[in-house]
Amino acid sequence: MEAIQTRESELNKIVIPANETKVEQSNELSVPDLISTLNGIKTEEQELLREREHLQKEENELRSIAITQIDEKKRALKGLKSEVMYLQNKCNELEQALGVPVYR
Repeated sequence: MEAIQTRESELNKIVIPANETKVEQSNELSVPDLISTLNGIKTEEQELLREREHLQKEENELRSIAITQIDEKKRALKGLKSEVMYLQNKCNELEQALGVPVYR
């Protein structure tokens, strides 16, 4: 569970590499360049937010599938254990009735 929480917190963080934190001095960029840069950053942010949302939905779907499969396997194991015990009891009854030991 801790690993899942760590993964979720990682997905919610936006990490900016150190070499991308500095934007050229505003006096070196023209207004159209500033607007273009800002629009580009906004577009990239929206794409990343959509991707994050998509991945979070996918993770939730996969979790749901995994939980369903776990529950199905647990039920199957419970059924198999019950069947094995039933068969063991039947074998024991037959051994006793026949007076013949069966080696396992």
